[in-house]
Amino acid sequence: MDARRPYPLYNTTFALHRLSPLYTSSENLSSTVSLQHYAKSFRDILVGEVLRGVRVGLGSDQDALARVGALQDVTWKLLPAEAIWDTEDDAGDELSVTIGASRGIIVNIVYEKASYTAILLRDRQTESAILDGATGFEHFPLLLTRMPGSLRESFTGYLASMFDTRASILHLEKDYMVSALEYYISDCSMGEDGEIMDAASSARLLRTTVKDVQVVLGFDLVGPSLKSIDVYFSKEDVPRLVQAGMKHIEAGNTPERPFMNTMSNYIRANMALDLSHEMIKITKIACDAFVLSGQGKIKLIEPTPGNESVQNRATWNLVGGLIDVAKGSALGTGKGNLG
Repeated sequence: MDARRPYPLYNTTFALHRLSPLYTSSENLSSTVSLQHYAKSFRDILVGEVLRGVRVGLGSDQDALARVGALQDVTWKLLPAEAIWDTEDDAGDELSVTIGASRGIIVNIVYEKASYTAILLRDRQTESAILDGATGFEHFPLLLTRMPGSLRESFTGYLASMFDTRASILHLEKDYMVSALEYYISDCSMGEDGEIMDAASSARLLRTTVKDVQVVLGFDLVGPSLKSIDVYFSKEDVPRLVQAGMKHIEAGNTPERPFMNTMSNYIRANMALDLSHEMIKITKIACDAFVLSGQGKIKLIEPTPGNESVQNRATWNLVGGLIDVAKGSALGTGKGNLG
């Protein structure tokens, strides 16, 4: 039986946060000793100790944490790159992982009946700053959390107190979400050599990776009777829309957003809605590869067997784009490079 566990970023809905640089003075945050120290000090807070003289509460008796039993463990570890993710031990105890070979830091909080996770993702473009202890700062622009509200407040409060950093919800704009889908589709249409595949190969990959696409439209211009509209495209229709959009691009008729331009034309013709109108929002984009919510949530789906190479590239470019947005750059794009 295959005991392989999915990579921690996959198959889980995370809340997205911007995280300003962490001030560590001359201390190396990513050393094993430092990570163990932070794990212990945060655990002390969760079991009722104090944070710089102020006792930290975890919510009322109705809080989710009141129903998960006793706290069992808190760990802070480097998150290995996916290629060396240990499938047997928790986040690779046996691996000798350096910050340069890691994706960031993973925090696991384990109770008797539930476990919660936070992941601090680093930006490879600022790797020199991360490794240079003389700067006193370490850069993890994107924070992912899966935990109840009170625990999240305690965790971000701990980060603020310990590292003089600030976490804020990362809301995703319509233009970014559209670009993220377009780039993902584009990445799934490229071969290993970086060349665009032929139409048949591209359509096959889109049908087996992206599959069905759901776009949820929200409105600021109507009354409470109409909150949103869900638009679905089947896995058979997605390649057709992309190919139709590419023909318009080749003819010089539209900007380079083949799927969304074709979808916009379809919705305008059949529903009399103009997606470019500022009062029409895209609140969610979902497919079989990922789910993005404008309210600041993401779910990445584990790559489909047989398509891992192509889908991994597309997924990590999507994550890189989110890191760019968290840094405050590339706000209108959906693609980044994690190296």
